Amino acid sequence: MSPLRPDRACAVLCPDQLQVVRAGRRWPRRAALRFAEKFVAEGDAPAWQPGVEALERFLAEHAASAAALDVVVSNHFVRYVLLPWNAQVASEEEMRNCAAAMFEDIHGDLASGWEVTVSAERAGAPRLAAAIDGALLAAVRGAVRPTRWGLASIQPYLMAAYNRVARPHTGSDFVFMLLEAERACIVAAQAGKWCHVSTAAAPAPEQALAQLLAREVQLADLQGPALPPVYVHAAHRPGLVLPAVHGAAPRILEAPFTGSGAGCELAASLA
Repeated sequence: MSPLRPDRACAVLCPDQLQVVRAGRRWPRRAALRFAEKFVAEGDAPAWQPGVEALERFLAEHAASAAALDVVVSNHFVRYVLLPWNAQVASEEEMRNCAAAMFEDIHGDLASGWEVTVSAERAGAPRLAAAIDGALLAAVRGAVRPTRWGLASIQPYLMAAYNRVARPHTGSDFVFMLLEAERACIVAAQAGKWCHVSTAAAPAPEQALAQLLAREVQLADLQGPALPPVYVHAAHRPGLVLPAVHGAAPRILEAPFTGSGAGCELAASLA
């Protein structure tokens, strides 16, 4: 981040809302700026378009508060696959091309306009690949470019939340479920290597969420005599408690910073 932009803001782009939080510079951290706008997608426009339009309005109305901006894209707009290790694939570009081919095999022509990123892992380890509609990414870049704000990054929600919330707690073996409104994303790792990723519609009842998690644990085909630690993060549902999954109680991970007020929970957990 540039020394001319000591502040950093996080904007989370969801199908039904935009949340923005900029944390203050002092400890304890306080939200120097918070913004939330809800909307309803209408017509034949892409589902992400209302969120980008809300982002444009926010950037224009808060020009005086400009900072480096991390834009986080809801898992509703992201596809994930696990890219197996291949010693014949040497460069990052080749890895992205292999992941893009996997997305096309799964989703057909729909995937032709997606931009693909691949996680950095050590040699011999599978990689997480994420794909986002290139038009969405272009619209976000276009919204920020003419403003005083600086676009620091565009990240899938899974990556942002894992790095910010889960990584300080997880070891080499774990299951992590990330929840947002009507969407669940589940990843698992063993021996420090990714071994499973999936997304699904998230039911509201806690018992149904536990059943979904139990099913995904079975699909992950984890090896070993016992289930590894299970972690859950749901910024929009503080106080969530889930029943045991295969005899193990999931650990609910609260956000490091939650003092942003109602309506900005997702952005506050990443700010």
